[in-house]
Amino acid sequence: MNYLLKHTGKFLLLAIVITIAACNSDTKTGSTTDTAKVDTTAKLKPAAADSGHLVGVWHDETIKSDKGEQIAYEVVSNSKKIYIQAITFVGNDLKVNDTPPISPSASEIKKDGDHFVSVERPTETYKVDKKGNLLIYDNAELVAICKKLL
Repeated sequence: MNYLLKHTGKFLLLAIVITIAACNSDTKTGSTTDTAKVDTTAKLKPAAADSGHLVGVWHDETIKSDKGEQIAYEVVSNSKKIYIQAITFVGNDLKVNDTPPISPSASEIKKDGDHFVSVERPTETYKVDKKGNLLIYDNAELVAICKKLL
């Protein structure tokens, strides 16, 4: 029960992001990783201000979307701002774009020492460990370890 209460906010955010991310479609073949086939894709053709530079992608193996899709997080920089957003994929067919569109549900994050903090939810923090994994914390408690894909 305590586990569910701590993760409710994360799952609500993911549900919103997944709904928006599920609308992206165009594909182009890219490179393959150990856990997922990664595709560099032009998902949408957004205005220049609505896209950014892909910083990295991490797979969250602990949860799936309501449709059973796997979840990954993209970190995207745009000018001086950095965003994190959830994307979904099926099997090993993960499609990403070097200049991904920034979803309206993306969360802006800011660097704070050796980690990043969500601008909208200051209790939510992100850190990349020595192995390259993305560690997600809520109220200083580790809630997810996501493996680096790219």
